[in-house]
Amino acid sequence: MWFLAIRQLYSRIRQTSLTLIGITLGTAAYIMFSGIMLGFQSVMIENLINADGQIKISPKDDFITAKTFEDVFFSDSEVVWLSPPSGRSDNTRLTNILGWMEKLEKDPRVLAFSPQISRQVIFLKGKSTAPARFIGINPVRQPKVTNIDRYIVGCKLTDLAGGSLVIVGEGVLRKLGGKIGDTIQIVTTKGSLSPAKIIGVFRTGNRISDDTTVYSTISNVQRITNSSGEISNIIVKLEDVDSARLISEEWSLHSQDKVESWDEANAGIMSVFKTQDIVRNSTTFTIILVVAFGIYNILNMVVNQKKREIAILRSLGFTERDTIVLFLIQGLLLGVLGACLGILVGAIGCYSLDGLPLSSKKESDGSFQPLINSMLISWDYMIYIKAFLISIVSCSFASYIPAKAASRMSPVDIIRGAAE
Repeated sequence: MWFLAIRQLYSRIRQTSLTLIGITLGTAAYIMFSGIMLGFQSVMIENLINADGQIKISPKDDFITAKTFEDVFFSDSEVVWLSPPSGRSDNTRLTNILGWMEKLEKDPRVLAFSPQISRQVIFLKGKSTAPARFIGINPVRQPKVTNIDRYIVGCKLTDLAGGSLVIVGEGVLRKLGGKIGDTIQIVTTKGSLSPAKIIGVFRTGNRISDDTTVYSTISNVQRITNSSGEISNIIVKLEDVDSARLISEEWSLHSQDKVESWDEANAGIMSVFKTQDIVRNSTTFTIILVVAFGIYNILNMVVNQKKREIAILRSLGFTERDTIVLFLIQGLLLGVLGACLGILVGAIGCYSLDGLPLSSKKESDGSFQPLINSMLISWDYMIYIKAFLISIVSCSFASYIPAKAASRMSPVDIIRGAAE
């Protein structure tokens, strides 16, 4: 059976070679495309997870409406508003900080957590100004929850504990025209002015963060902004990042505060990933379709050109099942060989792309790295398993149709048709 299958494929070596090349390129294209897309997604997700905690506990946004004042000033009265109330209530602190900390300390699912305070201020240096978020952190707890420490140049996060010191984003530093060691002024919303010394600068590669964020200690931010005892949010790191959404939903049932998982906070980016997956799967389907048509065409031609051989085989005792198996073997041979070659070509292609520089910009300090400065390829073994299975399954389906047609041929009709 195997000898006959190989002989028929070898008898039309050109068509067999072209089909084999199609399967190889299709498999390789799927591997390279998936490796690039999933590599990009994994890096982005890792940065989203590690940049601002896996769960964030913050004050809930309370919006003012006409119903807010029902039964407050006008009990049992019908009120008609000429201009309905609107806006958001000033709620910048957590309702139960000590309760949250006690709960997080006792929860075995929590690896670490860190309180923060965030205020909007303006930074001054000479005539230069830069509005930014002034974030107070715990220098010891923060590195256990986020990876901000790896992007800092000039100092360590724990160096903030020495007084009125700040670590500024690279974009903020550029706007101020300053450098490490300079003293800048901090203007609060109430107009107070306080000095602070720049001891370090960070660049995460995320311009939204780098251009609008400055870090200091919680106590320093509370003192400068006159927010004694206030905490704006708590960021949490979990044992299992995939359970973040379920845990956040559980915690939100027991508090008036807003509890949000990392994927909920970045729903827009996650929807982009879903779109990428749809594009990747659509491309895969197209590749499968092209490969399947190629195998169908070559086996269909073999059936038409080998009618006499099929008739002889049927006369010698080949059953319909044997005929189907003969052509399925040919399809599987093409599929297995093409898939193996495709995996090899795809792996070589991924290896050549992995680490390929994406930015030619030379920074003055080599410690600064953009968010993604080189091509990052996913080497997930499931990509290769799926590629192999896709090739085998598509080849099997494409082989079955001409195999079924060959099995229905009657030896008498074939010989009679040839004689005529």
